[in-house]
Amino acid sequence: MNVRHALLSLSALAATTLASCGTLNRAGKDLMLGVGTPVLMVYGGATDGYTSAKSARTGLESGPVIEVLAFPFTFLFHAIEHGVYGIIHLIDFPLCLFYGAAELHPYGPDIKPLDFYQGTWFDSWAKSGTDAESGEASR
Repeated sequence: MNVRHALLSLSALAATTLASCGTLNRAGKDLMLGVGTPVLMVYGGATDGYTSAKSARTGLESGPVIEVLAFPFTFLFHAIEHGVYGIIHLIDFPLCLFYGAAELHPYGPDIKPLDFYQGTWFDSWAKSGTDAESGEASR
């Protein structure tokens, strides 16, 4: 092992001590959703596209033909939308090192995961915890 690899490993270990639960939640969510973007594009495009096509049918007060004709366009729109959300999460992931440093200050910001997708494990875990100074449970 050369000195360069040892210093890189040590700096990565030191960076984890800077991060709090909020930063780790944000980094975890960014990594999970960034890597899962291809799946989210298909799944989110299909579910949101179907809902939008059904709304178009209801709004136009027409039959199932409009719903079927609208679906490819709504699917494509929502798939691109979820792709953009995934790219944003990938861009945000390396910035989590700076969020951890910002949380060091006692009056620093409260870092929370991005809110494009709600209800993930990273969101629920960030809401509960213990206050470091008082020891009381925080929600």
